[in-house]
Amino acid sequence: MYYKGVYHFFYQHNPYGPLWGNMSWGHAISHDLINWVHLDIALVPNEHYDINGCFSGSATILPNGEPAILYTGVDAKLHQVQNLAFPKNISDPLLKEWVKWPLNPILSPPDEIDPSFYRDPSTGWMGADGEWRVVIGTRIDHQGAAILYKSKDFRSWNRSLSPFPFSNITTFWECPEFYPVISNGKSGLDTSVISVQGKDIKHVLKASFNDQDYYILGKYDPESDRYDVDADFMKSKEWLRYDYGKFYASKSFYDGEKKRRILWSWVSESDTAPDAIEKGWSGLQTIPRSIWLSKNEDQLVQWPVQELEKLRTRKVHFKNKRLKGRSMIEISGITASQVTKSNLVLIQLFDFKGQTTLHRENKYGFSY
Repeated sequence: MYYKGVYHFFYQHNPYGPLWGNMSWGHAISHDLINWVHLDIALVPNEHYDINGCFSGSATILPNGEPAILYTGVDAKLHQVQNLAFPKNISDPLLKEWVKWPLNPILSPPDEIDPSFYRDPSTGWMGADGEWRVVIGTRIDHQGAAILYKSKDFRSWNRSLSPFPFSNITTFWECPEFYPVISNGKSGLDTSVISVQGKDIKHVLKASFNDQDYYILGKYDPESDRYDVDADFMKSKEWLRYDYGKFYASKSFYDGEKKRRILWSWVSESDTAPDAIEKGWSGLQTIPRSIWLSKNEDQLVQWPVQELEKLRTRKVHFKNKRLKGRSMIEISGITASQVTKSNLVLIQLFDFKGQTTLHRENKYGFSY
């Protein structure tokens, strides 16, 4: 989230090692989305309602400017419950300390829900009636679903009588998100903007399952909470996904400073536990991406945030180089690990029917 001139990034973290366990909320801050400083742990599992882990959730900025965190805790019975936390000092732009709501847990699994599949509250949005809404990922009758809750004060929550989408062709939904997008331009919209209606507005419902992040588009009525989708998950011709690589449990937020929506995601690495111990970490975050609705209104478009251009330094280029057979050119002055260690670009010269073609190949054998 963006708060008082500072970007805040919260993430799942084990303070005692790079492998899974002791799940807490790590906290890092930045002024430019490029340079980050790690702060003290924001949430630790030390209460009866989260003693077995502080898991995923979302932040919402309330009308008085106060941020609130909704997160999933695993209690002493290994049940997943929803909890609330507030900054200890809202005048602190770094939000270094967080205080858990004394009446936690604020939500427990309904009777028909398996308490092991009830987690990841979304960022809140306000409806036309002035009440807050959030969705929580779950499964109902072995079908992926999101449960809609409503609140007048963001503290006391009740399950809505209005059904929210579910899908009989998907499994349990993790990390659901629900937010508006506008078709005419790249500007983002706050989730709680009430006036997000009209022909140029659509809503995105995203869910994480099958180790991928899928989304659907549709029209949302903030008065009835009815959400009419263009097509079900995995039923459109493209099977709409944010990304087709390792990209899971994503979260987006509205950057009110630059009027854009920014998307992040967790990248699980493919190495082993000994590798993680040797490195000192496990898992990566993607670079932040701006995300908006395409002109055709049939899919989302995304692009790395503009701030990444700050990482570019002087250009390195070659001119009038003669290549003979299989050649390799060493590029000096480049220190980025992506170039020197990961890509290791080879430049080959081919003569096919009199045509000269440059062919590049990385260490994985992919050509372009």
